[in-house]
Amino acid sequence: MSRILKYLTVGLIILIFGIWIYLNRERGNPVENFNYFHNTFNEKYALFELKSIDWDSIYNYYSEKINEKTTDDELFSILQEILSKLDDRHCYIYRFNQIYFSGFGLQDLNYLNLLSFDFRFKTEDFSLKLIETKYLKKSFDKSLKVYSTLPPIGIRNIFTTGWLNDSIAYLHMTEMSNRANDVHNTIVEFHDKYKDAKGFVVDIRDNIGGYSLPVKELAEIFVEKESIYAISRLRNSDSTNAFKEPEYWKIKPNTERRISKKPIAMLINKNTQSAAELFTLMMKNVPNVKLIGSRTSGIFGDTQIGKLPNGWEYRLSVRKTNDAKDIPLEGIGINPDKFIDNRKFIEINEDRVLESAINYILTFNETTEKNNYVP
Repeated sequence: MSRILKYLTVGLIILIFGIWIYLNRERGNPVENFNYFHNTFNEKYALFELKSIDWDSIYNYYSEKINEKTTDDELFSILQEILSKLDDRHCYIYRFNQIYFSGFGLQDLNYLNLLSFDFRFKTEDFSLKLIETKYLKKSFDKSLKVYSTLPPIGIRNIFTTGWLNDSIAYLHMTEMSNRANDVHNTIVEFHDKYKDAKGFVVDIRDNIGGYSLPVKELAEIFVEKESIYAISRLRNSDSTNAFKEPEYWKIKPNTERRISKKPIAMLINKNTQSAAELFTLMMKNVPNVKLIGSRTSGIFGDTQIGKLPNGWEYRLSVRKTNDAKDIPLEGIGINPDKFIDNRKFIEINEDRVLESAINYILTFNETTEKNNYVP
C-alpha cells in the first residue's frame, strides 16, 4: 500500500470516528438547552438596557415554540433569530459545521464560508498594500506572524513598520494579539528604531481587535501622566440591568521607554473595532494625538465563551464599557477629530487619510519651531 493511500485511509477512519462521536454525543433535550441559553444571557449579558432589549418578552415569545419534539435545526434557527435581535457582533452560536455571528446581517456560515469570512466590513477606504507600495520607504518591516485557523483564516503579519519620510515613523496593526511577549518585543524594537522620529502615524484601520492589554504598552510609551481611559462594569445576576461596582481602567507612563511631546496621528475607520477601540481610548489621553479617518465600529463589551448542555458553543458580552467620562460608545463608536471619506481616493490610488496625517505632523513641527525661534 502506498504512503498516500495509507494517509487517505487514516484520514477516512478519523473522519468516520469524528462523525460517529458527533452523532452519538449527549445532546440534552431542546427545552433544557433553550432554557440554559436564556438563563445564561439573563444572568450575564451586559447590554440589554443599552440596546433596549426586553429579554423577558423574547423568552415568553420563543419558549412557546420549543418543545420536546423540536429538532436541532429548529432550535439552532431559533437561537440564531434571538441573537439577531441583540445585533451584537461579539455574540455567536456555534454547532458542528455551522456558526452564526450576530450583528453582521449574515446567515449562518459553514466551514467553507468560514474560509473566506472576515470580521471587517467591505468599506473599501483602506489599503495596506497601497501604503507599502506608494508611501513607505522600501525598507519597511513586517513582524509577528500568525497562523490562524479561526476567522480571518490564513497567515499574516500583525505589525507593519517603516519610515514615511526621513522624519515620520509609521506603524500599522491588523489586530491586537494576545501573544504578550511577542507584542512586547515588537514594541521595544519599534521604540528603539524610531524613538528619534519627529512624528508618528499609528494606523489601526481595519484592525479586528482581540486583546487590548499587551498593546497598552505602546500607548504608555507616549502618555505623560496617569489617567483613566475607560470605565467598565461587569454584569451580576440580580437583574438584567444590574452591574458590579465600576472598574476604572487606567493608563500610566512607561518608566523604561519614553517618547514625549511628539505629534501623533492616529488613523481609524469603521473596521477599527473592539480591543482596537479600547486602544484608541488609551491614545486619546496622549498629548498631541489627532484622530483622523472615520468613526470606529462601536464594539466595547468584553466577552465570555461557554457551552450548552448539547455541546453547542456560544459567546456573549459580559461587560458594559464606557469612555473616561462614563459615556457609552457601544453601537456608536469613536469619532475622529478630522473626518475624511477615503473611498473615492483609494479608487485612484491615493490615501488622503494618511496624507492628512503627514501634513498634520509637518505643520505641528513647523509651528513648534516657529514658536521656539529666538531671533
